[in-house]
Amino acid sequence: MANQLIKDLRAIAEGLDGDGPQWPHIPCPSCGRGGLTLVNDSLIQEESAISKRRQSHPEWDPDWVHGYFSCLLRCQKPDCDLVRMTGDTGLFLKRSEDGYIEFYTPKFFIPHLPLIESYELCPLPVQERVDAAAKIIWTDPSSAANRLRSAVEALMDDQGIPRKRVRDGRIHDVSLHSRINSFKVAKPDHAAVADLVLAVKWIGNVGSHDHRLRISDVLDGVEILDHTLEQIYDSTKDEIRRKAAAIAARKGIPASRISGPVPF
Repeated sequence: MANQLIKDLRAIAEGLDGDGPQWPHIPCPSCGRGGLTLVNDSLIQEESAISKRRQSHPEWDPDWVHGYFSCLLRCQKPDCDLVRMTGDTGLFLKRSEDGYIEFYTPKFFIPHLPLIESYELCPLPVQERVDAAAKIIWTDPSSAANRLRSAVEALMDDQGIPRKRVRDGRIHDVSLHSRINSFKVAKPDHAAVADLVLAVKWIGNVGSHDHRLRISDVLDGVEILDHTLEQIYDSTKDEIRRKAAAIAARKGIPASRISGPVPF
């Protein structure tokens, strides 16, 4: 099943051009379902001081313009929180039209946008680490990737895979890579999931050692982690199978109408 939340986040990561009505769907952090729209007259933008000074340069071009913006976003549901969005702004030449248009690059959302659809399914320690990634992914993707790696550690904790082992009479830390391999052996039903979550670990490793990751790279890890959590914790598929088996056994007759043995 396509992950619509990830699609929305990828569109936001590409930047926002023009005004509010042209922006992609921005998911509401309060309800997770509604879309956020720009509050009228809330958009504030200011050209940076260095951008203003560069206008005297003989080779100055409009795409040198840089500044900052902030605005308020509101969900269609009245009980949801207002969201503050801030970031960088500049101009770019739109190929399909003559002239430049304003371009916005979000850096912070307060409260932060949701990252995973399976949030309510997973254990609290995993939720906390996903939240930590969500707060910084727009401004520091590499650090967010490291938070996702930490979420995998918490996942292994919840699955009963130990962080420590005794060897030669001493207690040693177990690497996350080894823990995932142990998970694959201990939970053979989730062997394929173990292979997936290993990819999240590798993305987190890169985030720990350099700053080359882009938001899109981290969203790859988010998408894989989300799918992993759904496979482990979502019991909906099992419930549907049981319901389908019961309906088939009754040959479609409603359970409320059956008082004796199932008719065959």
